[in-house]
Amino acid sequence: MATVACCLSCRKIDRATMFETLLKLFGEVSTAIDYYDQIKIISQEIETLEWLLAPMQFTNITHFDPNVHKIDQEAKVYLQKAALDVQKMVPTNVIADGNCLYNSVTCLNETKLLTTSELRVRTLIELVKNEFFYSNRYSHIIGPLGEAMKNIARNFSFSELYEIVGLSNVLKCNIRSIYPRIDYREDLHIMNSTFEYAQSNLSSNTIFIFLTHTRNEVQARNRNSGNWTPNHFVPLLFSSDNVEFQNNPSQSEVISSDITPTKSTTKNNIVTTVRIPGFNLADDEQQLLQTSETVFPATSETSLTPRTKRRQYSAENITNTEITNVDNQQILARQRMAAKRAEATQEAVEQQRIHARQRSAARRATMASKEIQQQRAITRERNATTRAALTQEEADRQRTLARERSAARRATMTSEEADRQRTLARERSAARRAAMTPEEADRQRTLARERSAARRAIMTSEEIQQERKTTRARNATTRATLTPKEVEQYRKLAAERTLVSRATVSPRVAEEERILARKRSAARRAAYTLEEAEQQREAARRSRHLSKILKNKQRVSKTGVYKNIKVEWPKAIDMECKTNCLKKFIQQMSMSSLAEGVCGICNVRCYKRDLRHVPVNKIPSIELLRTHEDLCNVIPDTQRIKNLYSNEMYNVNNDPDSSSVGDDTG
Repeated sequence: MATVACCLSCRKIDRATMFETLLKLFGEVSTAIDYYDQIKIISQEIETLEWLLAPMQFTNITHFDPNVHKIDQEAKVYLQKAALDVQKMVPTNVIADGNCLYNSVTCLNETKLLTTSELRVRTLIELVKNEFFYSNRYSHIIGPLGEAMKNIARNFSFSELYEIVGLSNVLKCNIRSIYPRIDYREDLHIMNSTFEYAQSNLSSNTIFIFLTHTRNEVQARNRNSGNWTPNHFVPLLFSSDNVEFQNNPSQSEVISSDITPTKSTTKNNIVTTVRIPGFNLADDEQQLLQTSETVFPATSETSLTPRTKRRQYSAENITNTEITNVDNQQILARQRMAAKRAEATQEAVEQQRIHARQRSAARRATMASKEIQQQRAITRERNATTRAALTQEEADRQRTLARERSAARRATMTSEEADRQRTLARERSAARRAAMTPEEADRQRTLARERSAARRAIMTSEEIQQERKTTRARNATTRATLTPKEVEQYRKLAAERTLVSRATVSPRVAEEERILARKRSAARRAAYTLEEAEQQREAARRSRHLSKILKNKQRVSKTGVYKNIKVEWPKAIDMECKTNCLKKFIQQMSMSSLAEGVCGICNVRCYKRDLRHVPVNKIPSIELLRTHEDLCNVIPDTQRIKNLYSNEMYNVNNDPDSSSVGDDTG
């Protein structure tokens, strides 16, 4: 779907629902081959909806409220490795679901009317609208903007520098990015800077976004081959207890002295004075403090009263104690559950599972449909967040454990229970597919193919062969349990699916599929042993013999029917059939259908309906189409044509009002 249709009824839809629908549309087109063009077309059409994209009124919160916000303890530790002027700020906890940058902005918004979907859609439209500006300025740092748009269009995808810069222009607010000094990177000075929007001035608001990690530094490095990279955004707020920081947020205080400090020490029972070397700030910190336009001061320890210090210390101790107690309780609960499961017998474990399923079924029976959908959405979000925090090794280990549990569960089942489980699984799958739209079904198939391709890519040749043997054995078992009617029904469905797929694909794709099928068949035949090859030939002979018998039966039945039925001959042709034949003839023999053209690339004559009109300035490597210099002296008038072509190209490139000059390319 490459267009957006809007009517008067759209204005009655809730704003959040409207942006969720638009974001879902962006996510669907991001999986297409021409995702870049489709995203641009949809963004341009959304820009025409002025009632939807009204200027945003963003008023940010500046101070931390313990009754509303929670402290992110991991980010608080990382903040001590950031710039000095922000180390006394409070990192606020937000959900780490891939939308953490937009969750940070909604946390800082006073009205609480913004949603992550609206912010993501507006940011994407801003990047598309001013594509050349952002690409020229930041593509050398984080890569092409066209590739980043594919990731931005998907919900719950991690944000990067493009989104921070685009979001500042959407909010009409400066965004200061803060990156902890843990590992050196070439763009560290860019990640530690303030991004101002287009009409920024001295009175513009500034919000603080801190790049952190959901785990401590040791765990983060263990999960990333010894390297540390952020995977989470959190907002920074001023502490409500820091009075001086609230009253003077624009004055920077950097304490330094040219006098070498000293201290008193005792040596051989004689009091002496020893000089202590004084170190200045690092060069990057000095540069940051001098060049940044929006710098907030570090709070001096001496400006706090003893009462305020005691209050801060007590609050931190209480928070740390509560977190520690909760963690300890969770660890103890897991240990108790593991001990109970280890002591329980197999019958007791199975009984516990049955009771758990019954309780879940009873709870679902008392819930409304909306509550069930809400619970499923929460479960999916929780699972997505958990999967996003896993490394590749942990994800593989989780999949392996799940397969082992499934295999162990199937091994303990009887044949009747296994059949019942398969029947229930098929019914659930059928119900889920029936509730899907065609677009969702195509997306599910695409994701399944991608998962299968990724799984096959990491498998060895032996594992692939083993999986094929297992699949063949499973299919053979399934076919052996089918009745003749079911076999015939499956064959009809397979034939219909094949006809539909052949009718909808282009000739080029059909030829590619035939080539792939031949290669697969050749590879499969090459891997056969002599016994398997002989079995395959025998099966082919039997299938051909059966098909001949069926054809003969059909022919005999048709002749018998024709003998019994008296048909008038010749029979008059139906008028509707005549009309359809005439329409098809006119359509296929019209000038527009039979028109031919010459490909501008390969110089091949073909039908114009198979050609694609492309502007000259969009053809990649166009210099390869120019006449070689050695041919200018061989072919007469080549030099004159080349000069005319160069003059024409000069006029096209220097005429801004002229339409795009196209060339028919195959």
